[in-house]
Amino acid sequence: MDGIPGATPRLTIIISRGSTALKNGHFREAARCFKKARHASNQLQGESTLERSLLHHFYGISLLCEIPFQGDGDPLEFVPKEADYYLFKDRSYSSYSKLYSGTVSPEDYANQMEAAQKELKIAWSLLENESNFLKEKANTLSALGEVALRRGEANPERYYIQASSFLEGLQGEIHKQRIADINVKICICLEGSDKIKAIEYGEKALSSYQTQLKKLISETQSPSKSVETQTSSDSESSSATQIDPSIQRKKSERSMLIKILSKLQFKLDDLKAGSSTSPNLEGTSVAPAGHRDGKGKMSRLIQVLKSEKQFDN
Repeated sequence: MDGIPGATPRLTIIISRGSTALKNGHFREAARCFKKARHASNQLQGESTLERSLLHHFYGISLLCEIPFQGDGDPLEFVPKEADYYLFKDRSYSSYSKLYSGTVSPEDYANQMEAAQKELKIAWSLLENESNFLKEKANTLSALGEVALRRGEANPERYYIQASSFLEGLQGEIHKQRIADINVKICICLEGSDKIKAIEYGEKALSSYQTQLKKLISETQSPSKSVETQTSSDSESSSATQIDPSIQRKKSERSMLIKILSKLQFKLDDLKAGSSTSPNLEGTSVAPAGHRDGKGKMSRLIQVLKSEKQFDN
């Protein structure tokens, strides 16, 4: 995000300011910078497709993140939002959105989401026919999914499903995490129209999160690093424990993942309970909440939740 290929020195400065603002949750300032960068770019010749696409993308993201979800019951309350993938890792978007003090009319909110969608669709149109840029395509489509979900559009999952298909072509744990997040969002999009498919995507996310949690538990159970310090008075050596910053970060990730797992499991239990009394159009049966595999998974999760503190010892 800090650099856009082919940007001029002037554009680089504006983009850097916008990137810093976005990372720090100053979304209005980020939107102002990226809008200015977009206008400056339009006056130049020879910009690459990726450069032009990213400028529209980041402007659209800034507009999307500037105003928190309006209304009761944010459907994405327990899963990372688009803003979370750009902010500094020590704070989540929810902590910034709670500080938002502006008053927004329904009309202004709708206009803001429409403007964000327009920029993101331009970004997508520039990338759509390119054979590369899989990550950038996935990022833009995922953002379009959140805009569509916020606007109450039909079938917002179509963006998420396509975004996931691009991420599957990339290697790395960060992309696996993103796919799991997207699967939860697809589950949320489908829960009112197709419970069977919603459960399918939710189960995929649950399995991926559980694998990630096991890895984080293993990594954070390792002994804390210690250093030897020499006392000035009697030259005796004493051991002072220092917390490895990487371990501390992983512990925070672990706690967040446990919260997501807990809420996702309860959502799946509710979906299974509802689908058990509904006709199954795909010819498969889904066990009600608390029965068969669901009960086993829930009990294992409860054990993890109850014993989380022991990992810090």
